[in-house]
Amino acid sequence: MRSQLLRVASRCLWARKIVSPARRHLSCGSLPLEELFARGGPLRTFLERQAGSEAQLQVRGSELLATAKLLSEKERELQETEHLLHDENEDLRKLAENEISSCQKEITQLKHKKKQMKMI
Repeated sequence: MRSQLLRVASRCLWARKIVSPARRHLSCGSLPLEELFARGGPLRTFLERQAGSEAQLQVRGSELLATAKLLSEKERELQETEHLLHDENEDLRKLAENEISSCQKEITQLKHKKKQMKMI
């Protein structure tokens, strides 16, 4: 998006070099640049919206990454705990069963959260 904006801005500036020196206001299309960048101007409004959406994307991306990492850790924990189901100690097997149930619930929640974050 930034590269598009830079191309538009450079076209506007390039247009200034092509336009006769007698022209007083640098413009891009029908609006002078001062109006485009003025508070509430279309280009300034666009830039402000873009900056906000990029910041939101970064936050969502880092949240998604953290959720994916936690999901991976829980899946690894589940696999390690499943090995304890074959232990000779009955108490340890019961603990493993409870832990597996808990891990499976968390994994389901994390997958759901990850799916929702991707949809946004």
